[in-house]
Amino acid sequence: MKPARAPAVHRVAIGADHGGVELKATLIPVLQADRLEVADLGTHTTTPCDYPQIGYKVAASVAQGAFDRGVLLCKSGIGIAIVANKVPGIRAAVCGDVFDAERSRQHNDANVLVLAAEKLSAAQAKRIVKVWLATPFEAGTRHERRVRQIAAIERAILKQAISHR
Repeated sequence: MKPARAPAVHRVAIGADHGGVELKATLIPVLQADRLEVADLGTHTTTPCDYPQIGYKVAASVAQGAFDRGVLLCKSGIGIAIVANKVPGIRAAVCGDVFDAERSRQHNDANVLVLAAEKLSAAQAKRIVKVWLATPFEAGTRHERRVRQIAAIERAILKQAISHR
């Protein structure tokens, strides 16, 4: 089955902690060159900061629909991905290469890309971002069923949390 065309991506939120701020600065012009509206949600310096606030800010903005997709960076990508995935509706994927980027979109409909700034060159990160943004989700396949199952688990957990208040 041929994958569906990717929905248009117009607005991208990007954020990084101090470990990813320099790579983030190289990615913003790449996104803007593709005529995307880019919001840099921080941080803006290499002064040490805590990644949870930035990961949450980007993930929440995507989950709320203010942005179509999000990009997050920290040294390993791991911590900021954990934070992003706590936000209902977010499927954040740490991608170390183009294969990961394609699969995270095709199979998981990832809406937040997470990059490990200490592991990737600027050229690698640019390729990953471009592929990730251009790759469609394989709607109508077994992958869509699985993404729906993830969403159902998320709803059940939220419902349970609300009922225990």
